[in-house]
Amino acid sequence: MPTVANPWTSRVLVVLLPAFLGAAGLLTASLSGKGSALFYVATFFTAAVYVTVWLLGPVRTSSPAERGRYRGLDGPGWARGLGRGAGIGLALLAVFALGALVVRSVPVLADPVGALLDNLRQGPLALTILTTAVNGVAEELFFRDVVPHGIQASPRLVAICSVGLYAAVTVAMGVPLLVFAALVIGGATYAEARTTRRLHSPIALHLVWSLGMLVVLPPLMGA
Repeated sequence: MPTVANPWTSRVLVVLLPAFLGAAGLLTASLSGKGSALFYVATFFTAAVYVTVWLLGPVRTSSPAERGRYRGLDGPGWARGLGRGAGIGLALLAVFALGALVVRSVPVLADPVGALLDNLRQGPLALTILTTAVNGVAEELFFRDVVPHGIQASPRLVAICSVGLYAAVTVAMGVPLLVFAALVIGGATYAEARTTRRLHSPIALHLVWSLGMLVVLPPLMGA
């Protein structure tokens, strides 16, 4: 008689283990020297974990006719999704930019952000942009596609796991405001993924916000 895989074991392998490895990569990056090669290696490692799980994990369709295709990026309407996500990303970027004007006068919040900006500023700008973009896409593939499909539960619990796990992994960076940002951006991208049933809007939202923050945050924080 064939054995049935333990659902809990499957969830650990598909969701919790990659999240743990991702957190380990971010922790390594946060502890690396300013602009060091290890910072980029660790962040790319995190992205590689997420993308690999997405490619091999439960996001593949089970229908024989569609096997090998991926639900999150299939179907029409991708241009509309990209435009929708980009618009929301710009709006959130404006809100966070205004928030930075307040945060910069609070040392306990501003100092960790400044340290992160120092780390990013010491490395090649092109590599920093590439790292930010690659990790942004990888995070959406994992937290907005792999996690919801890997956790079969009520919509509310799935939302909590998708956003909460994303924020929990971000804790490894040691920047409180990044955890807050993860909750806000994670919530917005999860809502977009659920509304559009595709990943185009969440990915565009994440990239516009994260790449925009690279541009506007340093001058706003006086870095």
